Amino acid sequence: MASSDGGDNGDTYGTAEINDRGRLTIPKALREELHLDAGTEFEVVREGGDIRLVRRLPELETLTRDEEWGDEAFRDAGDATFGGR
Repeated sequence: MASSDGGDNGDTYGTAEINDRGRLTIPKALREELHLDAGTEFEVVREGGDIRLVRRLPELETLTRDEEWGDEAFRDAGDATFGGR
């Protein structure tokens, strides 16, 4: 479970250690909370002596339709667009 560190840096989710193959495991609670699945890509940013991981979001797609959209098309638009997050 996340605990607040009292600063502007957000919540603390435990520790992570780089293994001998250079892999870093993100704590399970954070992966579940942010819906991070295998294949999620991050940009790695160095800020002085710190490392920041920035999730790369997929490109947005434009959808078109030959017919008029009905009222039912937007009932679940949020879940369809953002994956229920």
